[in-house]
Amino acid sequence: MTYPAGWSVLPRLIVKRERWPGGYRVKGIPLVYRGQEVVPDQPVLRLTTSSENIDQERRARGTPSSPGLSDIPAGLHGRIVGFTARGGVVIESHAAVIQGTLGAGKQVAGVLTMWQPHNQYSYVQTIPPGAILIVPGPLTFGLLHQALNSGVVGVIASSIALRDLEGFLRADYLHLLKISALDQAQEQLPPLTLMLTEGIGPAIMPVHTMNLLTHYQGSIGLLSGTTSLIHNFFPELVISIPLIEIDKDWQAVQPDSTLALGAHVRVCGGQRNGAVGIIDYFYSYEQTFASGLRARAVRLRLDDGSFYTVPLTLIERIS
Repeated sequence: MTYPAGWSVLPRLIVKRERWPGGYRVKGIPLVYRGQEVVPDQPVLRLTTSSENIDQERRARGTPSSPGLSDIPAGLHGRIVGFTARGGVVIESHAAVIQGTLGAGKQVAGVLTMWQPHNQYSYVQTIPPGAILIVPGPLTFGLLHQALNSGVVGVIASSIALRDLEGFLRADYLHLLKISALDQAQEQLPPLTLMLTEGIGPAIMPVHTMNLLTHYQGSIGLLSGTTSLIHNFFPELVISIPLIEIDKDWQAVQPDSTLALGAHVRVCGGQRNGAVGIIDYFYSYEQTFASGLRARAVRLRLDDGSFYTVPLTLIERIS
């Protein structure tokens, strides 16, 4: 797929993000001022509402509620650079960004927590309320409900079966992708934000994505699941880079999607879906594949040292 920022994983970037987890029936009151430095767990926004939606969600997650009020943490470490008409707070931050292919749900902030599958020889993991759960493999309907009942605010996973996704959301997902009134549509979804790095199916999470998530395990991330074909919105996770990792020579990564000799790429379909390697050779003529397809192709030197010929249309540059 083509990611809005070029690559699926961007390890160093300067971003500006609006902190706005509300819906179409809420109003924001900023708790900060322009130019102020904020930390991820600092309240920056107070939502007011005439409905009971926010209180219902907070009670479902086991957190205290107050009539019509909800304080929202920044989710990022950075500087306040502006405000939006609806009361949202715009934060500028040095961050790492992971872009997903599909998702659902409002913007949430939580501690990145790795999911540990259990068996008869291991303990049953206690999932902390308010966490963003990371699942390296496919999601299931049962795991989604376990996360929801545990008070988790978000789940990042590789993929999911369409029937499990639609069963959990209680909605036709293709219809959701084409709705223009996004805030109103979000109000109808379960209070659990989802981001899928690979989309529909049984695919597992790529190594380079998993490595970045593992590196920032325990950090607070800002997750948005909003996906819209009409508005060209895709889900993303933004993680502020710790100050200790930002030195005077720090530079943002400039994504380049050009498929050039030596580029680091990932296979996005076919027999070796998810494999990562380096472009080793460009074929001068179209190649014929087992399916009978003839297409322009490259040869990859994969991470395991083997070589693989793949159509140009089935690879994406990742670094």
